[in-house]
Amino acid sequence: MTAAAVLGGTLAPAEPAGASARHAYNLGLQGMRGIAILLVLLNHAEIPGFHGGFVGVDVFFVISGYLIGGLLLREMQATGRIDLWAFFARRVRRLLPASLLVIATVLLGVRLLYAPHEQDELLSSVRASALYAANLWFASRPTDYFGGHTEANPLLHLWSLAVEEQFYLVWPLLMLAACRVGRRAGPRGSVIALVAVTGLLSLVACVAISQIQFKYAFFLTPMRMWEFGAGMLIAFNPAWSRALGPRALQGLGAGALLLLTAVTLAYDGSLRFPGFWAALPVLGAMGLLLVAERGADSVAGRWLQLPPLRWVGDCSYSLYLWHWPVIIAAAVLAPVKGPWLTAGLLALSLLLGWLSYRFVEQVFMRRVALQARPSHVVVIGLMACIAVAAAAQFMRGQIPRATEGDRYMAAATWPLVDPSGCLVQFDAVDQPPCEFGVTASDKTVVLFGDSHAAQWLPAIDMLARQQGWRVVALTKAVCPSVDTPVDFYVTRRRFEQCETWRARMLTRIDQLRPQLVVLANSAGYHDVPLPRWQDGMSRTVKHLQGLGSQVAYLRDTPHAGLDVPTCWARVVWWGWTPADACTYPALGPQDRLPQVAQAEQETARGLGIPYVDLSPLLCTSARCPTRQGDMPMYRDRTHLSEPFVRALAPTLGQHLLPLMPAASSTAQPPR
Repeated sequence: MTAAAVLGGTLAPAEPAGASARHAYNLGLQGMRGIAILLVLLNHAEIPGFHGGFVGVDVFFVISGYLIGGLLLREMQATGRIDLWAFFARRVRRLLPASLLVIATVLLGVRLLYAPHEQDELLSSVRASALYAANLWFASRPTDYFGGHTEANPLLHLWSLAVEEQFYLVWPLLMLAACRVGRRAGPRGSVIALVAVTGLLSLVACVAISQIQFKYAFFLTPMRMWEFGAGMLIAFNPAWSRALGPRALQGLGAGALLLLTAVTLAYDGSLRFPGFWAALPVLGAMGLLLVAERGADSVAGRWLQLPPLRWVGDCSYSLYLWHWPVIIAAAVLAPVKGPWLTAGLLALSLLLGWLSYRFVEQVFMRRVALQARPSHVVVIGLMACIAVAAAAQFMRGQIPRATEGDRYMAAATWPLVDPSGCLVQFDAVDQPPCEFGVTASDKTVVLFGDSHAAQWLPAIDMLARQQGWRVVALTKAVCPSVDTPVDFYVTRRRFEQCETWRARMLTRIDQLRPQLVVLANSAGYHDVPLPRWQDGMSRTVKHLQGLGSQVAYLRDTPHAGLDVPTCWARVVWWGWTPADACTYPALGPQDRLPQVAQAEQETARGLGIPYVDLSPLLCTSARCPTRQGDMPMYRDRTHLSEPFVRALAPTLGQHLLPLMPAASSTAQPPR
C-alpha cells in the first residue's frame, strides 16, 4: 500500500531532504540507546541512585520519533509518497521476532511459576502483549508501575513497546493526511505543522490527565506522542545542529548529560509522572540528539561513541525485552535478594539480550525471506501475533480450578470485615452503623482508623463477646484516624474525602461517648512528615480524651512486602519449598515503620495513653515468617489474616481489658 493508494493520487516531490548525515549509521545514536537502556535496567534492578532511571523509556521515545519521523519525511520528500507496506514490513522484521520469542517464553513461565489463581489474569496480559495492546491492558487494571517486584506482571515493560507500535501505525497515516491538506506548504512544512499541533495537544493532555489520573497519562499513547514529536523536531530541522559551534555543542552535551543525571537521582515513583516532569528527560534527549548529529568531537559526543556503550545500544531492544522477565522470575523464586544475585541477573539479562540480538534480530533483518513481498511479511507477522494470543487464550481454559493452594488463598479474605461493608472505600464520606460484639451493651469500644485498624476487628469482636462490650467499627481504606491531610495513592493528590469522613466519624464518636477508643493506622503514609503525624495524633487523642474516653493506640504490624497467601500457593504449586520461602526481612532498606513507631510512642507517652506493640509476636529474627503451621499470618502484603488476628486476641486483651469497666453479665461466647 502506498500513499497513492491512500490518497487517490501522488504527491510531487518537494524540497530535498536536509539531513544527509542522517542516512548513515550514527554511532552517537547507539550510545544514546545504550544510556537509555542502562537507566531502565539499573532502575528495574533497584540499584541505589537509579530510582529515576525509568526516564530511559522517555529517551527511547524521543529517539524513535527522531528516526521514524526523519525516515518517513525523507521518503515523502524523495518520492512524494510513503510505501506503507514496506514501512510496516520493516517494523515487523525489526520488532516482532524477538518480542514474540520473549512473550512465548513468558507464556510457558506463567504455567510453571505462578499459582493457578494468578494464571488467568497473567495469560490475559500475554494475549494483550502479543497484539501490541499491553498499554491498554495495564491502563484498564489497577496497575502500579512503581510497585514491588514480587507481584509485578512479567510483561509490564511491554507497555512502552505497545505505545511505540501504536505510534508507528498511526503516524504515517497522519503524515499522509497532513500532506494532502497542506499541499502548498510541501511535505516538510505540512509535517512540521502536524508535529506542532499534535505535540501541543498531547503535551497539554499529558499534564492535565497526570493531575487527575496519572495512570492513563503514563500508559496511553495520545499522552506520549509529544515525546515522539520532540525527536521529530530535531530530525526535521537540521539547521539547528548546524548553527551550533564547537563550544555550544560542548556545553549542550554536558548540560544534557547533567540533566539526565539529575533526573535519575531526583525522580522516583512518588511523582505524578509523566505530567510536566517528563519535559526534563525529553529536553535532555533532544540535547543529546543535537550532539549526536554534529558534536562527535565534543566530550559528550566522544562518550556516546564509546564501544561498550554502543555495544549495549546495539543490544538495547533485546535487552529491554529480556531484562524484566528475568528480574520478575528471580523475585518469584528467590525472596532473599542480595548484591550477588542482582549482579547475576544483570549479567544474565545482558547475555540473553546479546544472544537475542545476534541470533534473532540480525537473522530476521538480514537473512530471512529478504525477497518476500512486504505485504506478505506484514500478513505473516500479524498471523504470528494472533497465534501467540490464541495460545494464551487456549491456556486460560486449561487452568486447574481447584488445587491444594486454595487453603492458603482462603486467608486473602476477611470473613468478618469484608461482607459487613464497614471498611468503607475511597469515595465514601460516611459509614453504616457497623456494630459488633454485644450490641445491646452499655459499654462501648470504638475501633477508629484505616484498613490497618480494620484488621484488628476480629480480635476486638472476640474480646467484646467475652466481656459484654459493644464494638463500633469506624474504618476507611487509606484514611488514618490521625488528624492530618494525606495524599490518595492513586491520584497522588490530597485525599479530601478522607478529611470529610474523619470529621464525621469524630462527630459520631462525640455522640457515642464510648468508654474506650482503639486507634490504629498504617505506618505507610510517606507523604506525611513525622512531626506533622505526631501533631495530628495529638489532636485526635486530645479530642477523644475531652469526651472522657480511654484511648489506646496500636502500633502498626510489620509489612511483609509480598502477597503472602499467593506466595504460599505458588510454593504448593511448585511442589518444593525454597530456602527462606515467603519470608521477609525484619527491617527493609526503606522501612519507615520503626521511625513512625518511635514517634508515635513518644507522643503516646506525652499524652498518657498506652501504646500497644504486638510486633514481637510476628517477628523476632532477621527474617520473619509469614505462616504458623498451615495458617498464613497475612492476607496480602501488609494486613494480617483473620485467623491469625483471632489468635492474637488474648494478648491484645491483656492491654485493653484494664482500660474498660468490669465485665458485664451480657457476655456472649465468641463466634
